Amino acid sequence: MRIKKSMIYKRIFGVYMIMVIFLISSLDIYIIKKQLTNIKKNSLYINQEIAYDVNEEINNINNSTNLIVKNMYDDKYIINDVIDFLDVDGITYLKRKLDKFSSSNEYFYKGIEKFTKDSFNMNDALINISFISYSRDEESSFNRRNQIKVKENKRDYLGEEYNFSNIVCQKNSIRYIREIREPTTLKAKGEIICTYDLSKIRKIISTYEKKYEVMILDDNENVVYDSNDDYEYEKYSYFSKVMEAKEEVQLDKNYYITKAVNASALVTIVKTQEVKMRNLPKEFFSSLFFIDILLFIIVEGVLYIKLKKLSDRTDTLLLAMERVKNGELNIPIPITNENDEINYISQNFNDMCKKLNEHIEKSYLAELNQKSAEMVALQNQINPHFLYNTLESIRMKAICNGDKEVGKMLYILAFLFRRQLKEKNIITIRSELEYCEKYLEIFKFRYDEKFEYTINCDEQLLNKEIIKFTIQPLIENYFVHGIRLENDNNKLSIEIRIENKDIVIWINDNGAGIDEEKIKSINEMLKTRINFGESIGLLNAHERIVIKYGKDYGIKLINNKNKGVMVVIKIPCKEVDKDV
Repeated sequence: MRIKKSMIYKRIFGVYMIMVIFLISSLDIYIIKKQLTNIKKNSLYINQEIAYDVNEEINNINNSTNLIVKNMYDDKYIINDVIDFLDVDGITYLKRKLDKFSSSNEYFYKGIEKFTKDSFNMNDALINISFISYSRDEESSFNRRNQIKVKENKRDYLGEEYNFSNIVCQKNSIRYIREIREPTTLKAKGEIICTYDLSKIRKIISTYEKKYEVMILDDNENVVYDSNDDYEYEKYSYFSKVMEAKEEVQLDKNYYITKAVNASALVTIVKTQEVKMRNLPKEFFSSLFFIDILLFIIVEGVLYIKLKKLSDRTDTLLLAMERVKNGELNIPIPITNENDEINYISQNFNDMCKKLNEHIEKSYLAELNQKSAEMVALQNQINPHFLYNTLESIRMKAICNGDKEVGKMLYILAFLFRRQLKEKNIITIRSELEYCEKYLEIFKFRYDEKFEYTINCDEQLLNKEIIKFTIQPLIENYFVHGIRLENDNNKLSIEIRIENKDIVIWINDNGAGIDEEKIKSINEMLKTRINFGESIGLLNAHERIVIKYGKDYGIKLINNKNKGVMVVIKIPCKEVDKDV
């Protein structure tokens, strides 16, 4: 039987191993495809970032030029000086400059030199500011040191097809041209040319990987900037293809491209070769292989441990069944934290063995107790009848003699004997309390001024069942061991309430009490149901409750905080059979 089980678990282990390999392989394929997709998305995103950064730099240059021109026109001293610089010869310009400075309150002359110096401070990429004079046909160039170089204006930077444009592009540089007009007459006096170096773009590109290629094209289809330095300022043969493509384009190789047009009408193109997007690094495959091996070992290890544990639990269950078959019932199967069928079977198997053992014990003890009760009842059958009839005769005699108190006591005593003789073993709480009350009345006659009692019970519980003589022996214990005859304030209270669907009875007194060690000893005796030679009535009442209702019910003792003892009885809340 165990060999067959082992083969089953081996087959399960093999099937799971194949499934794990298949799932890991499928996961690898998915991860590789996902990684390639992420690389493509990431590359296109970086394309956009590069294009944005490059365009941002071009826009900064354009904005810087606009601001330079604006500053020139906003300051009347500067624009007038620039007009003089363009309109007259050098000597005349110097004379006018001295005249203006001497007549002003300024500490320094606000002229073209200050204007160019301030303009260079506005943008690090600005390398040259040139002024073209229409009247003298000269070009005066200022560098970043504010040094002036004057030469004949040949306009060789404009090209053969020049038709006045605001932008002139050359290899790795851009010239922004603005015409200068006299503010009042708007007559054209010349031009201002701001030349910017595009080397900062290389710094921008260097922060990214080398697989990204950047080109800047002007509207004449010329390459203004090329990060690979493959083109001079010349026509770009793939210009039309690039402008028509959306995301992918076939040039000399397959490329993914991003295009952006800036405020200067220049087109920034960022290209990434398709083959470079598909090249996963060796480290990726090494890591993936390592993760596969680690995942395989973990999954198979966990599977082996789980199946081994399952096998051991099955062995334990089968062994327990064999022992029960041989007559052993006290063999509980350990219950694990697993929420599965084997735990369910084990729990039910344990419950079955426990209930079967309790049933056997209960039936055996009940049979012994029944036989013992029948023997005692047989031995004493004559005495109660004789004693009851005798007491009734004495009571009638006492009433005839006018002694009603004695007659009442005899009536109560006869009532107690009649109840002992007639009632069954299972009675109502109402009957048990009536019996106890009559019993207490006898002691009330005996200790009239020294003893008081109270009985409180929920009305709904009076018709619930209780074993006969459950409460009375405990009251009797109080009168035997607890009452203090030297005191006049002896009290006994009986309270019956329902708690958590069970009936709980509290018998509370203010008597002599019991020391803590003694209470622990008595409670231990009740728990083990072993008689230590004392408290026989208490143990007998507890034993009958446990036999009838199970180990969850019975009697225990608690010391009162002040004086006396509290006896707690717990029984199930059940209706009495109709024939009771």
